Amino acid sequence: MTPFDLFVGVDWSGERGPRVKRLQVAVCDAGQGAPSLVANPAGGPWSRPDFADWLLAEARKRRVLCGLDFSFCFPWEDRQAYFPGFADDPVDHAGFWELVEALCVADDGLFGGGLADVEPLHRHFRRGAVTGASYARRLRVVEALTGERGMGTTESVFNLVGARQVGKASLSGMRALRWMRQHDGVMVWPFDGIGDARLVLVEAFPTAFVRMAGGGAGKVRDLERLNLVLQHFASHPISKIPCHHGEGRDPERGRGTALRALGPGLRRDDNEVFGLSDDMTDALITAAALRNLSPNPSMWNPPGLSDRVRRFEGWTFGIT
Repeated sequence: MTPFDLFVGVDWSGERGPRVKRLQVAVCDAGQGAPSLVANPAGGPWSRPDFADWLLAEARKRRVLCGLDFSFCFPWEDRQAYFPGFADDPVDHAGFWELVEALCVADDGLFGGGLADVEPLHRHFRRGAVTGASYARRLRVVEALTGERGMGTTESVFNLVGARQVGKASLSGMRALRWMRQHDGVMVWPFDGIGDARLVLVEAFPTAFVRMAGGGAGKVRDLERLNLVLQHFASHPISKIPCHHGEGRDPERGRGTALRALGPGLRRDDNEVFGLSDDMTDALITAAALRNLSPNPSMWNPPGLSDRVRRFEGWTFGIT
């Protein structure tokens, strides 16, 4: 396999709207250097289209491996259908992405959560105070295996309620995957072969990386625990988080918006970390873990990844 030059970890978001405040992006180069956060070059919080444009631009300069923390497709294997009883049930993952795009094309910022409001699909989801008549806490093969391996508890994409829900993020992510995949040199693992693609997109679960590192349960929000996890993945520790991109002024506080776009955990004077959000640490850990694990062939060929699972559901990188 051709080595990668840049590793990108992304804490995704299912927020509605053109700007998504919780989307965080981290990068690290080949080697052992510490990962760092990247602010939106356009200033302000990232939008999903801004991120996709930035990532594609990076891939024109060097070979990139990017991990995104959302489910790349919905469960199929358990019932041999995505939406049992739906006459136009997608024929595979690509068909699922096309369905999301067709139903959500009018939503700004590549938001895809609106699919869950469309009749008759809405009956399969748990939304707010309403639980659809066909709702079930279904999991993909890799999600069930993740729990069995003690790599963290995964939530069903059909549940759109609570802080741990991932359905809206996943549906929005599928719109981004579909759009990026249309560009030359972009492959989405495990649906596509990797070959010498300029950009390879993989599904990541930061909780699993923390568990692999012996980092315990719960989100990582402090620098000491973050560096313990990074050390496991052969990364230098973090003492400061440089801001690579972004200009502008914050009219409310008179500060540069580039650092504020990364969240409240950064000061403008020396960029010293004094309070990390779990969105930041998830992105940082993902970038370092991808760099460390990607040379291992077994990561790309997990035993449970059958041809059928590859076609319909996909897989989480690092779960074997």
